[in-house]
Amino acid sequence: MDSKRARSAHTRTKLLKAAAEVFDREGFSRSSLTAVCARADVSKGALYCHFRSKEALGVAIIEEQSLLWHRLRDEQLAVEESPTQALIAMSFEFVSRLETDLTVRVSAKLLREAVFFDVAAAAQVIGWVAVVRELLSLARERGELRAEVNVRHAAEQIVSELLGLQFVAQALSGGTDLRTRLARVWKASSGCLVVAPVYEKLRFE
Repeated sequence: MDSKRARSAHTRTKLLKAAAEVFDREGFSRSSLTAVCARADVSKGALYCHFRSKEALGVAIIEEQSLLWHRLRDEQLAVEESPTQALIAMSFEFVSRLETDLTVRVSAKLLREAVFFDVAAAAQVIGWVAVVRELLSLARERGELRAEVNVRHAAEQIVSELLGLQFVAQALSGGTDLRTRLARVWKASSGCLVVAPVYEKLRFE
């Protein structure tokens, strides 16, 4: 039984990786399950044991990344003394993952597809806002935030800016200048977020 479960898990992993590769290369709408099966070297029957449709495959790829921001938060809090700096570093690390991690990149692309927006976007955005809000709350506890900052509103604004930046950078440069745009936004917005002594020490890279 354990061996059967292991084979099933291995097949599922192969299918997700193959789907990400095919969706990245062809685009979701032009991709076919036949191409995914060929890439994964599995039968259509094996695919349908795990995923009932191409859309289900896409949702699974998105859900694979649902905890990414939580992992990035933990990684940055482990090395950054300032929660605000951890938040900034987390956003740049996410950009790095977009550049280097196929599944992260494809997940971000899929969320912009109309077929997935209503199904998966709300849960993803709620999760991202929760992570940013937690970091801002830590920053408030440590005296980093300006007194007038509303943590909930600021968290939603930051996530809005990050998502908007991805869209604008993709539209205007194919995403090649996303890091530069991110640094520019942080430099402009964090001065309104944190007290001056904290702002002077922040790194925007």
